[in-house]
Amino acid sequence: AYSLTTTANKDLRMLHTRWVNQQGLSIYILLAACVLLGPWSIASMEHFGLEREALAEHQYWRLFTGHFVHLSWLHLLLNAAGLISLQQLFGNELQEYRWLSGAALITLFMSLSWFFSGVESWLGLPIYDFVVGMSGLLHGLFAYAACLALRNDPVLGVGVLLALTFKSAAEIFMEPSDTVVRLIDMPIAVDMHLYGIFGGMAVGVFMILRAHRHFV
Repeated sequence: AYSLTTTANKDLRMLHTRWVNQQGLSIYILLAACVLLGPWSIASMEHFGLEREALAEHQYWRLFTGHFVHLSWLHLLLNAAGLISLQQLFGNELQEYRWLSGAALITLFMSLSWFFSGVESWLGLPIYDFVVGMSGLLHGLFAYAACLALRNDPVLGVGVLLALTFKSAAEIFMEPSDTVVRLIDMPIAVDMHLYGIFGGMAVGVFMILRAHRHFV
């Protein structure tokens, strides 16, 4: 009876792990953060949005929370669709700990780059003092996952990285999609997409080198 119970418990744990990887528990964690921080509350945007003046006053939590605040439910739903697409493409690469650690590092990279780098002026992009939304983080997670996929599915990894490169270039040198701007009723912070891609690639390369070092 003991051996049967032990075997059954092991099977349940394996099934639970497989379910978590397939369903993407971390998706629900990220989406829960978005729902908790709005868009049902204007105060949420005021207290948690990414704002230059507030960061200068040492409100450092905004470095992370600003990317989970959304202007409207439609804004949130568009990014939620992106998260689900990401999980469908890269669920095997982005296991739970990789999702959360990658998201945290990319978020921090993006926020600090936005605050300090001044790339917007160099590229002739609009400079925004207040930013909300997860689209930059989504770009970063796609880049991050694509880098990790280069080991097992190089065609998918290279294809996604090229798509991100062309999309970012198009947004920089041409106007962003008018349809998306009208849907979310706010301008698109193209610079955050760029910072997200760079951050995702940097974190992805770091993770690959770290894993390679462990196997050498």
